[in-house]
Amino acid sequence: MTEEHLEYRNFADFASAKVADLVPGSDQTANRLSVALNRVSHLLTYDFDATVHRPEESTWAAYRVLFVIWLAGPLTPVRAAELTGMGKSAISNLLKPLLKQGYVIQEASAEDRRSKLLALTPEGTEYVNKVFPRQNELEARWAESLTSIEKDLLISLLNKLLNSPRAEEVREQRR
Repeated sequence: MTEEHLEYRNFADFASAKVADLVPGSDQTANRLSVALNRVSHLLTYDFDATVHRPEESTWAAYRVLFVIWLAGPLTPVRAAELTGMGKSAISNLLKPLLKQGYVIQEASAEDRRSKLLALTPEGTEYVNKVFPRQNELEARWAESLTSIEKDLLISLLNKLLNSPRAEEVREQRR
């Protein structure tokens, strides 16, 4: 493939071939996989933000926090960070606008009065109930190019990566 035929979609293949020339012995398949996963992740994030969340004057990141609280109930900021895959500082930064919008409240934990729990307000619940169907419709549009078997296989493979020793090491570093 020549550089004049490069596009966003085929860059992972081009990079793999180029890396093989520049760094003999490197793992081109691992490089291709990580470039492809990263690109799909960025496109998903952009699409979710642009199509669903920015029109609601919110963000994909804020929605992720609201979504885990909606499903898991009141959580400490640390637990919200773990379940969203975000850092504690990201949760802290997202919390300010969520509190200001009236979507989340902080309340003292019954077990440890020093610890704060994040809970959805009725407005936060209403927001998630309104936005989730649009979010899920967009998720379905992304997934529609795969068969049911391919979707299940991809989920299984991604979960295998999420449960790998390296993923656990990285999660530990983030704590």
